[in-house]
Order: sequence, then structure tokens, then C-alpha cells
Amino acid sequence: MKTILALLGVFALIILFPLIGVLAGAFVGWVVGLFFEDTVMGFFARAGFDTAGYAMWQLGAALGFVGAFFRSTVTTDTK
Repeated sequence: MKTILALLGVFALIILFPLIGVLAGAFVGWVVGLFFEDTVMGFFARAGFDTAGYAMWQLGAALGFVGAFFRSTVTTDTK
């Protein structure tokens, strides 16, 4: 039973969380783009990124995908 739970946990970490991050990032990017698209795109352009042709939802999806891999893990001592 522990093996199955461990495999499900690995599956969630590798497959499920990045997909959820992409979907959440795309949605949040779209919502932020409704109000602050010029501000965000201007910031990235001044930071040296070529933002021509990108929509805010695409930027949010990319950042959500990358951000899904930078989650902290909480460990406890089981002694």
C-alpha cells in the first residue's frame, strides 16, 4: 500500500502539479491582462525580453509552468 501511495505522489509531483500550474497561470495571466497588460508587458520589455506577439495568458502559462517546479517541500522527522 505504501508503494502505491508513493507512486501516486510521484505521479502528482511530476505530471499533475505542472499542469495545474499552467492552467492557473494562464487564467491569472488573462485576468491580470484585463487590467495591467501594458504595465506588465512594458516591464518585461524594459527587462530585455521580447514580448511582441505574446498575450498575457501565454506569459502566465509559461510562468505557471516554471513556477510549478519551484515548490518547497515540508519534511517532518518520523523518529
